[in-house]
Amino acid sequence: MDSKKLKNLANWNGIVGLGGGILTLFSGGLLLGASTNGRMLAFNLIVLISFLVKVAILVLGIIGLVKFNKYPVISKSPSVLMIIGGSIAIIPLLGWIGGIISIVGGSLYLGALKNFHSDL
Repeated sequence: MDSKKLKNLANWNGIVGLGGGILTLFSGGLLLGASTNGRMLAFNLIVLISFLVKVAILVLGIIGLVKFNKYPVISKSPSVLMIIGGSIAIIPLLGWIGGIISIVGGSLYLGALKNFHSDL
């Protein structure tokens, strides 16, 4: 795998980890607001999107761990944090903890983009 694809993977992991973590962090409040207003369609959409984001965080963490284990441009800690964050976020009522951990993992991915050479 060339370094341009690895940089692209790290960029997407950072974006999904950061954005998905923020969405996961606030999805409990969004669910509460949709349920108290009686908007079942909005409630179901929030549940579906939130679950897909949590699974995406978990899967991208696993893919990042496998790819960056072969090519040590980035340490293992962002991938491990995203795996743990995605796993904890899937557990009901613990989504906000998983969101915080995913935000940290995504931030570490975005911070590690400077390790790639600028001639890509």
